[in-house]
Amino acid sequence: MEQSHLPRITFGIPTLNEEKRLEVCLKSIFCQKYPKSKIEIIVIDGGSSDKTIEIAKKNNIKILINYRKLPEPGLALAYQVAKGNYMVFMATDNILYDENWIIKMVQPFIDKPDIVYSTFSQVENKPSDNIWNKYINEDSDPFSLFTFGNASHPNKYSKLYPTEFDSPKYVIYKFSPKNFPLIALAQCTILKTGLSRSKVSQNDDILPLVELINTNKKIAFIKNTGIYHLSIGSFQDLIQKFNKRIYNSISTNSFISREKHTTIFRKIKKYLFIFYSFSIILPIIHSIILLIKNKKISYIVHFIVCFVISFLIIYNFIKIYICKKLN
Repeated sequence: MEQSHLPRITFGIPTLNEEKRLEVCLKSIFCQKYPKSKIEIIVIDGGSSDKTIEIAKKNNIKILINYRKLPEPGLALAYQVAKGNYMVFMATDNILYDENWIIKMVQPFIDKPDIVYSTFSQVENKPSDNIWNKYINEDSDPFSLFTFGNASHPNKYSKLYPTEFDSPKYVIYKFSPKNFPLIALAQCTILKTGLSRSKVSQNDDILPLVELINTNKKIAFIKNTGIYHLSIGSFQDLIQKFNKRIYNSISTNSFISREKHTTIFRKIKKYLFIFYSFSIILPIIHSIILLIKNKKISYIVHFIVCFVISFLIIYNFIKIYICKKLN
């Protein structure tokens, strides 16, 4: 296709003291074999005190101030001002490992412009990743694996959803509004710009895609590319990351906003996860089953992460609701 016919792409990247990761993230965009004039990059900063802003300015990147600090509303802000035909929702711990990532990701939009409204690719592990990062990248986290089952990972979608279109490059599934897949925006998911979004979806990483599914707009999974997700550097990182994620979810009530979009079975499983985790023996058995089935040593830490996440859910619930009432 002629370069003049290629769509304009906006990358939205939320930051808060991300000097260590931003440069690598940006480099993977600059290395893309895509017309530079067709790429816009917006950094949405939540008040960094390190060199994050300096790095963005050095690379002539547009900077927006995110007064709410959280990444989801920051990305919603970038989406409102994006000049691209499509916007990539990108966290700083994401790396586009394929220099043809953009062209592969926009192909469904070019082929089916009136049907496809979003595309996403698979999260991959670098060989050098530690065991915690490898485990988290397999099914996002044990809570999601327990609650979503086959809807937790693109490699398992074919077991749950009918296929509407399939090609060597991408596949379009018939997703169910009440049994939606776990697709996170900030994992470099691309969304067509100019769409109206509900106010509640601007605080959530999944609801914008659920809204697409509810209105029968199609989402394409790109088979032949992906991203590295350098999320967890150590066990301490894992605790800090999930503590922050769980606190934000409970304090903003974003976990409640998905309730009307999910099945009763999922709602029940969501609450059963705590009992499952604290039983200890069930997660250990599950760890062994996952290890044998998938032949990946990272699943051996499944029972540990289950316990950590359940503890953090209870801890943050008490911190936000109980302690606040007492004070």
